[in-house]
Amino acid sequence: MARIFRQLGVEPIRNRPIKFGQHDAELRLDVAAKNRRFGIVYVTWQKADQLGDDLPKRRDPDAIIVVRGNGEDDDARAALLFAADYMQDDLSGEEHTSTAIAAQQKLELATRDILRRAEHENWP
Repeated sequence: MARIFRQLGVEPIRNRPIKFGQHDAELRLDVAAKNRRFGIVYVTWQKADQLGDDLPKRRDPDAIIVVRGNGEDDDARAALLFAADYMQDDLSGEEHTSTAIAAQQKLELATRDILRRAEHENWP
């Protein structure tokens, strides 16, 4: 994700915390834009368990959910990418979910989409 940020002219930083949700949960942006108020959270099942009810419910697995921060972070935005959507398999058995290359390409495409959306919607 950080490589895509750099390719599109956005300097990445890691692990920026923001408060969000009705319980002011702390959300760590895995990759965020330096000197800007947005980033991406890669939501693993462990992270989803920690966030509990503060995590929005997904209706469309292809849609990228964007949440806004609370309090001092009310202008911050976090795009949520769910790890299960970008998984690869070990190519064993007859059914395969995705190869490593396909999973990586899907993650890169989602990152590009988020950065384009941030530009189009003038995210701070």
